[in-house]
Amino acid sequence: GESRPFFVPFRSVSFSLVAMASVCLFSCKECYVYQIPPTSSASGHRANDWNVDKWLKEVSLKVKSEGESCVVSLFDMETGELFAECPLPQKPENFLSSVEPVTDSSRYFVLKIVDGKSKRHAFLGLGFRERMQASDFNAAIDEHRQYLRRKKEADAYKKQFSSSAEASKDYSLKEGEKITIQIKKSPNAKKSGRLSLGEGKGPTMVAGGLLAPPPPGGTKKKEAPAAAATSPSPQTNESAWVADFDSFPEEESAKESVTQVASGAAPGGGAAFEDDQWGDFEG
Repeated sequence: GESRPFFVPFRSVSFSLVAMASVCLFSCKECYVYQIPPTSSASGHRANDWNVDKWLKEVSLKVKSEGESCVVSLFDMETGELFAECPLPQKPENFLSSVEPVTDSSRYFVLKIVDGKSKRHAFLGLGFRERMQASDFNAAIDEHRQYLRRKKEADAYKKQFSSSAEASKDYSLKEGEKITIQIKKSPNAKKSGRLSLGEGKGPTMVAGGLLAPPPPGGTKKKEAPAAAATSPSPQTNESAWVADFDSFPEEESAKESVTQVASGAAPGGGAAFEDDQWGDFEG
């Protein structure tokens, strides 16, 4: 008596038992049902003959499609119970017998209501408050009509192909048969299909997605600008450097300062400083 969890293997489920999904093509929360008189002309019904200000019932509407069947369902707005149903025919050319637009307005239609038990039918008027709602309802009916038309054409093509000679041919591989595929190479293609580093037009990449370092000697060092001097000096000592005083502005005060520095006298008649061109540094 050990309890086991309920489990159904996937392969044991038959796909033929899976129900088709129901698709809601259109829904409207507010529309009106009318009790209509018999048509007075061969052209069709007229909404002007209904007295549209006095409706029979205020209902909500849904158009649901499930495979080849499509039903227009009317529900009571107060209780939500099913009020009436209008099933669409299986043949697209018979749709006008179930949903017929009136001749004098785009917001009103005539529905063929069918009782599911007794199969008796009656005709009721249907009206929408907005023209956009009526247009969407008409588009949903036409969408199912086009689906049935395309399915009918596909079944005809399938039947025609099954009876042709092409359907009887066997294109499966027999035992021992092989398929050989020859791929022509481009004349400009290399023998090896792999690309080595640096062959592409883009920058060379290494492992990790980083750029490869530049080759040694690939870049030239910039030369330092030559010092402005009166004459090149073979010595490298900093004290041997002599400034080009001729490049300073030739004013009288500048010339006097240069003369005093060159003679070893301090400017302003002070004592001469030592021969170090940089002066005395403390600290």
